[in-house]
Amino acid sequence: MATVLGTDGHVAAEVKMLRGQHAGSFLVVEGSDDIKFWKTRCHDDCWLIDGKGKPNVVLGLQRLDEIGFDRALGVVDSNHDHLVSASLPSANLVATDAHDLECLLCRSSALDAVLAKFGDQDKISRFADEHGKDVRAALLDRGLVFGRIRWAVSELEPGIRLPNVRHFVEKRTWALNDEGLVRETAKLNDGVDANAIRCRIDALPPADPWHVVRGHDLVLLLVIGLREVLGTLPSTKGVGDIADALRRKMSLEDLKATRLWHDMRQWESSNEPFLVLSHS
Repeated sequence: MATVLGTDGHVAAEVKMLRGQHAGSFLVVEGSDDIKFWKTRCHDDCWLIDGKGKPNVVLGLQRLDEIGFDRALGVVDSNHDHLVSASLPSANLVATDAHDLECLLCRSSALDAVLAKFGDQDKISRFADEHGKDVRAALLDRGLVFGRIRWAVSELEPGIRLPNVRHFVEKRTWALNDEGLVRETAKLNDGVDANAIRCRIDALPPADPWHVVRGHDLVLLLVIGLREVLGTLPSTKGVGDIADALRRKMSLEDLKATRLWHDMRQWESSNEPFLVLSHS
């Protein structure tokens, strides 16, 4: 298995250039973190390509469709596509069940493994008793605050900026200052009123929370929680370390339980004899 770096807007060109060297399949992913996840889960005869972002992956696969190339599969984050009922433009594209790969990891037993390794079980049990919910549910609740604001403001004004998540989390209690987040978001973006943000949040339709939250927010919130409330994570360990641990700890059984795995296997069935997933 080889890993190839794509360039901005040139995924199709990379695959065309390499098809003479490689007779197997290609798996095109969004970035280096996805490469880390898939490289141990891909078939030996599948080459990984870093598409450098979802738009490049989507455009690259569409261009390959135009020439009838049937050996490449693109995997992208769902992001907010599910919330707006957007469909993928190619049969050679599949998307994550949740907002992104990190959400899938936090939804799986990988989170339990990370808590067991980096957390303090007495603190975790005390937190669950005091709040009446486990860490996964509490993490999802906190991620939803940021996810719903992000969803709301994206409809108010495309390209709107949000402040840094960590500035609105009380480290000693793991509580959120959601009102402060709304005010700071309005302050960062001239012409956007805080009341308009609140009204838009209240008007959001019901949705699967795992499609609303963003994985990067969840990992950052988890790190903050592990510092004091859930453990004693040292300052030498950060978001990258916890994200890497989550990627390593997701079991094959968890992955096989996802729609993503099913869709990838379905692609293999429709494009025999080309394989992208390790079957061992």
